[in-house]
Amino acid sequence: MDELRRVTQLVLNQVSHWTPARWGDRGDELHDLLQRMAGPSHKLPRLSDHVLPDQLRVVVAELLESADGSADISRAVADLKAFRGKLTTAQ
Repeated sequence: MDELRRVTQLVLNQVSHWTPARWGDRGDELHDLLQRMAGPSHKLPRLSDHVLPDQLRVVVAELLESADGSADISRAVADLKAFRGKLTTAQ
């Protein structure tokens, strides 16, 4: 759980100040990641890119409250680390 909080904060620190132009296609990628984290029974609306950091906060908070096991959290950590890795190499 601590690792999920840590990697979430790292992603938020990296993207929360981005302009729409900076998001590019990465907004769609983050939304897809958030949808996987939320699960198929919870359809996330695709709002504008500048709302994605807030959606990330909410999805992670809900995951931490409702995770049935460490597999969901481990998967979310791995997905967020991979996403962050792509952001780091793209800059």
